[in-house]
Amino acid sequence: MKPATLTSLAAAMLLAASVSALAQMGSGGMSGGSMSSSGSDSSMTCQAMMDKANNMSKPSDLTKKMEAARQMDMAKAAMAKGDEMNCKSHMKTALRDMM
Repeated sequence: MKPATLTSLAAAMLLAASVSALAQMGSGGMSGGSMSSSGSDSSMTCQAMMDKANNMSKPSDLTKKMEAARQMDMAKAAMAKGDEMNCKSHMKTALRDMM
């Protein structure tokens, strides 16, 4: 695929995820203090999850902020090793901590 096509595809995925998250938040999609992420995050690549996290606001709670950063660092290390499953696992935890 051409780089422009990949960029457009990534932007479309990010936009779709953002719209979905906003729709859930606007309709009371928060349950028990966190959004359900098992459905959409499981089909995302680890890189898409990282992109999503980078576009989110950081939590004001210092402990959650530090734990999210730690989980993202572990996800990057897993990605560098080619371990998509562990990368996604760490990113799911990081995204949860950022909510």
